Amino acid sequence: MVQLVESVVDLVIIFATEVAPQDPIGLLVFLVGAALTTFAAGLFGVLTVGALFGWVRDAVA
Repeated sequence: MVQLVESVVDLVIIFATEVAPQDPIGLLVFLVGAALTTFAAGLFGVLTVGALFGWVRDAVA
């Protein structure tokens, strides 16, 4: 798990220092992709938690 976090941090550092200054369109694509992925994962998480709460509520009632 620690290596995964370190890899993500390294990816961001490499992208910010080497790719972004030379390719602004690549930076835009990267940021839009990150935003869409974050939104999709967050929405899926909210739906999953809502379904879990609904299941618990029905099981208790």
